[in-house]
Amino acid sequence: MKLLDFIRRHKLILLLLVAAALYYPRFVNRPQGMDLYPRGAAALLRGEVLEDSVLGFNYPPVFAFVMIPFALVRPWLRDLLWYLVLVGSTCLSFRLCEHLTLKTWPEPLPRKELLWLRVLTLALSIKLVLAVFENQAYDAVVFLCVLIGLDGLARGKDFRAAAGLAAAAALKVTPLLFFPYLLLRGRMKLFLLCVALYAGISLLPDVFFTPSKPSSGYFLTWVHDMVGGLFIKNPAIYRPRQWDSANPLNESLRSLVTHLTTGSSWSVHASTILNAVYLGYLSVMGALLIRSGKMARSFVLDGSVLLISMLMLSPMSSKSHFIVLMLPYMLLSAYVIKEERFRWLGGIVLAVSFALNSLTAKQIMGRPLSEIFLSSGCITIGTLILLVFLGHIIFERGKTSAEPCRARS
Repeated sequence: MKLLDFIRRHKLILLLLVAAALYYPRFVNRPQGMDLYPRGAAALLRGEVLEDSVLGFNYPPVFAFVMIPFALVRPWLRDLLWYLVLVGSTCLSFRLCEHLTLKTWPEPLPRKELLWLRVLTLALSIKLVLAVFENQAYDAVVFLCVLIGLDGLARGKDFRAAAGLAAAAALKVTPLLFFPYLLLRGRMKLFLLCVALYAGISLLPDVFFTPSKPSSGYFLTWVHDMVGGLFIKNPAIYRPRQWDSANPLNESLRSLVTHLTTGSSWSVHASTILNAVYLGYLSVMGALLIRSGKMARSFVLDGSVLLISMLMLSPMSSKSHFIVLMLPYMLLSAYVIKEERFRWLGGIVLAVSFALNSLTAKQIMGRPLSEIFLSSGCITIGTLILLVFLGHIIFERGKTSAEPCRARS
C-alpha cells in the first residue's frame, strides 16, 4: 500500500523519469553539442584561440570555460552528465514558468485549470524542447538563467535578478536585451549590477588562461570577430557565418529577409530592408514595453516580449533556441484558460503558432515539405504572431489598470 501511495502521489515525476530514461539512447546517438563543446574547452586549456582551433565554436569564451569539466571525463560520462544538466534545466524552467505565470494574478488557479495549463503548455512547446536534446544544445541552461533573473525581479531580489540575467547574457549575448529594459523601468542600480556581473563572468577565461597567440584576450577577440563582424565586414579577415546566406535552420528576422530577397530584384537592397525591419520591430517592442509600464505585475508579459525579441533580433536562431517560447506559451495559455475575453483570439493565435512551429517538423510532414516551410520562415512567423496576442493583452489590461507597474511587483 505504501508503494502504491507513493506512485499515486508522484506519478507525474515518475512518468517524466521513465520518459527521460527511454529518450537517452536517442540523445547519445547523435553527439553534436558534446562533440563540439568539450573541444572548445580543451582548446582553452591549451591556450589556443578558440575559433582558430575549433571550427564552428562561435560561442562566447566563457562557455568554453564552463565546459572544462566535461572535457576532463570519459565520453560516456560526459554525455550522461550533460543529459542530466539539460533534463534538470528543462524541468526547473517549466516550474519557474509556472510560478511566474501564476504570479500574474493575485488569486491562485484552481487545480483543474492548473492541470489544463500544464498539459497545454507541454503540448505547445514539446517539439521545441526536444530540439534542444536532439542538438545537445545549451539553450535550456540559458533559458533557466533568464527565468532566475525574472524570478529575482518578481521577488524584489536584486542580486538574484542580476546574477541570472548576467549569466544568461554572458553565455549567449541576446539576453543583453534585458539590460536596457531595466533602464526603461528606472532600475539604474540593478542595471549597473548586471553590467558588472556580466563583465566579471565574461572575463573569467582571461583571468585563468592566456592565449598563446598574441591577441587582445579571449573575450575582446571574440567581441571583435563575432559581434563586430555583424556590422563591419572586412573582407581580409571576415569569416563567413551561418547567418550570412539563406539557411533553412535559421529562423530569425535576418533569415526571413534573406529568404524573401534572395534571387529577387530586391536582393541588392537586402541590407536596407533588414535595417528597416529591425527598426520596425524595435518600435513595436518599445511600444509594448512602454504601454505595459502602466500595468501592475507586468514582468512576465515584459519577459515574454523580450524572449521573443531575443529570437527575432539574433543573427542566428535555430529551432533549439525556441525553447524560450515555453514562458510566452504558458502565459498566453493561462490567459486563454482564465479570462474569457481573451479566449477566442488567444485560441486562434496559439493554434496557428503551434501549427507553424511544431507541426512543420520533418518527423510529421516529411523532410522535403518541412524544408519548404522552414525556408519560408514558418517558425519566425509562428513566433511573431504571439506578439499579436501579447500586444492585445497589454493594451486591454493597460486600459483598466490604475496601478503603475513596478519591476519588483
